[in-house]
Amino acid sequence: MNILKRSNKLSTQKEYSAVIVEYHSGEYLFKCIDSLMAQTLLPIKIVVVNNGTSKTTLTKLQKYDKVQVINPSANLGYAKAANLGISNTDSKIVATLNPDIELEPDCATLLVEYLQENPKTAAIGPMIFEADGSIYPSARKNPSLKIAVGHALFSLFKKDNKYSEEYRNANIEKEAPSKVDWLSGAAMFLTRDALDEVGLWDERFFMYCEDIDLCNSLRSKGYDCVYEPRAKIIHVGGVSTKKTPIKLLYFHHKSLYLFAAKKYHDKPLLKLFALIFIAIRLPFAIIKSNIHID
Repeated sequence: MNILKRSNKLSTQKEYSAVIVEYHSGEYLFKCIDSLMAQTLLPIKIVVVNNGTSKTTLTKLQKYDKVQVINPSANLGYAKAANLGISNTDSKIVATLNPDIELEPDCATLLVEYLQENPKTAAIGPMIFEADGSIYPSARKNPSLKIAVGHALFSLFKKDNKYSEEYRNANIEKEAPSKVDWLSGAAMFLTRDALDEVGLWDERFFMYCEDIDLCNSLRSKGYDCVYEPRAKIIHVGGVSTKKTPIKLLYFHHKSLYLFAAKKYHDKPLLKLFALIFIAIRLPFAIIKSNIHID
């Protein structure tokens, strides 16, 4: 009897659910779901929160028995939709995913087992490959004010500059797990206990910076955020955002200010500087998006 109880406990520890925040990703959503269904460790449940999609997509989703679709009848933004999806799961580990990703078959196994064996870790993310095979810098460290401003300024004119290289943490270990300050929200496996402790994703972030904010909140409670490069995904990127680039640039800059305002809540001069700097940067970012400066 004791052996049976222990076996059941271990089985429960390895359970995880997946929440996909969908927004007009088309066939990429089904590639994402199919990659989840091909994992060596299968999710016990997949929740798709529909921030916006076609009737054709909704019809096709009905073929998946393990998928629950939630239709809030509005675009809630990423954080609020992720929280809604999480609230419809019960597992101790939950993955929040963009719809335009594909997981390698052992990805979930590696990430879930790491969380199981390292209880201080609250968030873990895989190595992310872009569609062209290049590695996306998904494991970051919080930049100094100098690095943040330098990246925000010089990346408008030259993608590869010393500030952006530092900001992207490009030299991180790529063979073994590393503790990091924050992880890309494109694919993040999280422990429910830690999420409950910090109050889930901050719903004031409609899109962008919610991953930085969540990881910082988790680390403020003594948890670790870990990059596990042995687990891998492909992230197409821009499938949904390219449809409304100017609108998304606005949300990006709004989130940047919200993050700065939270970070510098007790430093009014820095908050004011952030507001002015971000307001000035926005029109230049819009111009860049239209003329494709590299």
